[in-house]
Amino acid sequence: MEQTLLIELIRTLQREEREHVLQFATLSYFNDGRMKAHLIPLLELCFDHFEDSTNQTLGKDKVYALIFPGQEFVEGKLEKVIVEAHKVIRAMLLTHHYFRNENEFNQALDYSEVIRQRGLDTRYQQLLSKLQKAQKANFGKNTTCFHQQFRLEYAIYEYECLNNHTRGDLNTYNTLHALEMHFYLNRLALLNHFLLQRKMVANLIVPEGIKTILKENFVPSKLLVNYPLLKISFSIFNLLKKDSPVPSDVRALFELLQLHETNLDQESLRKFYTYLRNLCVLVSHVFFDNEEIRLTLFDLYKHNLERNYLLYEGKLHRSTYLAVSLSAVRVKQFDWAYEFIEKFKNQIFGQNEEQDIYRFNMALYLFGIEKYSECLDFIPSTSPFLDYLINGKRLELKVLYELNSELLPYKLDAFKMFLSRTSQKLLSETMRQINVDFANLLTQITNSTPGDPKRSDLLIKRIQEKKQAAEWRWLLEKAKALKNI
Repeated sequence: MEQTLLIELIRTLQREEREHVLQFATLSYFNDGRMKAHLIPLLELCFDHFEDSTNQTLGKDKVYALIFPGQEFVEGKLEKVIVEAHKVIRAMLLTHHYFRNENEFNQALDYSEVIRQRGLDTRYQQLLSKLQKAQKANFGKNTTCFHQQFRLEYAIYEYECLNNHTRGDLNTYNTLHALEMHFYLNRLALLNHFLLQRKMVANLIVPEGIKTILKENFVPSKLLVNYPLLKISFSIFNLLKKDSPVPSDVRALFELLQLHETNLDQESLRKFYTYLRNLCVLVSHVFFDNEEIRLTLFDLYKHNLERNYLLYEGKLHRSTYLAVSLSAVRVKQFDWAYEFIEKFKNQIFGQNEEQDIYRFNMALYLFGIEKYSECLDFIPSTSPFLDYLINGKRLELKVLYELNSELLPYKLDAFKMFLSRTSQKLLSETMRQINVDFANLLTQITNSTPGDPKRSDLLIKRIQEKKQAAEWRWLLEKAKALKNI
């Protein structure tokens, strides 16, 4: 009984939804099976079971005895009630899903079709006219509106075909145009998502069919000029197709998005800016010492925060909180970083009681302003979140180096042991390697004699050859500093 789809669904229901299920079960339209008299008792029994805190098992024999009191057990009889109960829950869930506010256009279009089938042609045309006016008000702001436009134009096309008076083009051109826009936008959305996945996953195999599509993908220039949504999608596509986009490419896309912000809806902008941030990070991995890309990323985070593109239900994801803090510290915007960390410290998804997420981000700020001892006090000893765990270990090593601490060699050895053993279960090979490079280069810097120009030059050369190493800029700075000590 516990493993049935019925029970799995009931576990997901909120209290209000359970009440709606019982209301549906009282209606013969939804509950007209042979077992309808037993359906509400079964549902109430299941609902009460999940309100019970004792966590007792809902056994089949026990349920049967309660639903069919005094009756001999008959194989398959209870299952029939379960099937009918599932149908009622399904009907309630589908009804709620269909009549949600964001599905209003489809409801209106479907209703107009019902009106047409009942022979009320004048009313049908009035309803279509209302839909056309509503579409014009928000046209072009998101991908969904183009799908809606195609459905609307196709409905008009079908009506024209049914009432063909051998005049006009039967709305064929408008339908084809709407179909074309729907096709290009959704094709680009799928390709862009795939290309970003390929950038993030180095060993992703590209199927031959997609290779062909990538080579042949073409969008008519007329559409690009007239529709900002399509132009931005195509610009993202072309950047993701490049082996190595340059910083100016990212800045150009940023400016394009800002230019058309008033023409797009919040959700579309949120998606586009997510692509832009990912592109910015990817470019920064190639142009390690480029100041422009670091400033662009910081400007991007500031801009997205001001417009709530980074927030979900008023909160930040812990990884975003870390990324913004890191970006601000890297461009030495310390006052802004402090204000940001404090402002959002209680608005983080996944925050724990010890506020380790806040403490680590504050440690980054303290390191940036060179308050190393205070920074060390803020670094959490561990973290359940991998990005915080690995960043915390590196930050501790950097602080110990800056403090010239005797603990550094021991902590470095422990970090290397972590990378050799534990991290193999946690980190990808790429992430493990960039941390191994960091540990090895820091060891070489630590073991070098200060004031030795030749040794400094050698380390600088090695670090420049290992630009993929974590904390690359900091390592290069420390290697250069050896000359002048």
